[in-house]
Amino acid sequence: MLLLAQTCLMAQIILAPLMLGGLRPWALAILTILTGVGVLAICLRPAPVQIGKHLRYLWLAIAALIGWSLLQSLPIWPMQPYPFDAPRISLAPYGWQSLAAYLIWLGGVITLTALVARLQTRLILIIARTVVITCAVQVVLAASAELMGWQTTFWFAKQAHFGYWTGSFANRNAFGNLMGFGIVACLFLYQQSRAVSFAKQLDQAGGWLALAMIFSVALIQSHSRLAFIAALVGGALFIILTPRENASNLKRLLGIALGCIAIIVVTAFASPDLFVRFTDLGRSDLIQRDDLWTTALQAILERPVAGWGADSISLVIAHFATPDLNTNANWFSSHNLWLDGTIVFGLPAMLILTMVLVFALKTAITTVQQTDTRGFLVAFIFMGLIGSIGDWVMIMPPLILPLVMLAMAGFEGALATRRATPGRADHAAQSPLPDQEGLRQPRDPARPASQP
Repeated sequence: MLLLAQTCLMAQIILAPLMLGGLRPWALAILTILTGVGVLAICLRPAPVQIGKHLRYLWLAIAALIGWSLLQSLPIWPMQPYPFDAPRISLAPYGWQSLAAYLIWLGGVITLTALVARLQTRLILIIARTVVITCAVQVVLAASAELMGWQTTFWFAKQAHFGYWTGSFANRNAFGNLMGFGIVACLFLYQQSRAVSFAKQLDQAGGWLALAMIFSVALIQSHSRLAFIAALVGGALFIILTPRENASNLKRLLGIALGCIAIIVVTAFASPDLFVRFTDLGRSDLIQRDDLWTTALQAILERPVAGWGADSISLVIAHFATPDLNTNANWFSSHNLWLDGTIVFGLPAMLILTMVLVFALKTAITTVQQTDTRGFLVAFIFMGLIGSIGDWVMIMPPLILPLVMLAMAGFEGALATRRATPGRADHAAQSPLPDQEGLRQPRDPARPASQP
């Protein structure tokens, strides 16, 4: 049963990118079925299933978000002013249903990860290897499409990002961020080799570095600026947080800085198109992020408390579009998840959600004691943060799955280690010396008390 639950969990990481990112209703339904089968397999085990308090708080937060989205869509509010003439806050009355489906699936995945992590101590290694496998599959698909001259996502012809590697994705940032996760996963797996010397470690685990280089080439071929920055930051953070024994910190930091500079220089020469895309950031006529974010801020200021409801971002951006924004495009996101969340839920709800996320991630990081696992988790979190600021793709199942799985697996693994460690409060039980009082001979009642 444990193997079935673990398979249902890992299969989602591989299948989600193959199903156009997993956000389509039919794709999310398949992922939800896999999650349900995994939870059922755990529940059918002879041993009782224990749910920790953190999982209860998780489902309480999910219920609160779904409940607020439902309230936004109910016709119980005062009539809204023009052009949204309706007695409800939400611009899409049934948009809360898709949001609820996504949150329930995500909560189920986190719950299943917690249940499996209590029984499988090597779950973090399995997650890392699964990420590498799905990256390898995507590299094969992207390279095949490039060699054959196909402009396709393997589901339909590309409508954008022509000539860029996207694999089975329709978005180059999604493909690039997945490659970035794969690079850091390879570094983590390489770090698991406990060889006494660098040469021995390279001989035993050098294949992981070779895969990391392949994923780096694929990332560059995607021409994703956001993914390139995220991978550079994530890789540097992991190396910084996992120092080798007897290594000088100053020399390590200097080496990492020089390495990052060398990567940037080599990339600029190897892929001039990507370097040109970075220089285009200074041209306001080509970049729409600033206009999108300005539009989103105007919409938030219009309704800072109530928000606009689920599935309303495209309507809101179309209404509040700045003069320089290309209104011919369908802007279903502001390309910033934090602005998107504020548009949907309102500023107070988003602030509460942000504090909850910060507290949960901080707890997970501080609970994990192993240096390499903590560095792995921190690198993924920062890469996810960078991705969430510059685009919307981090909510896609292939990208959010490794992040939440790793955080929960590390947290549960650390708790299991603490439970297995004997307590230190019982000093008498740990004392190597016997109790001296118990060694005293009982006094003969017939003998006077003063007599020795």
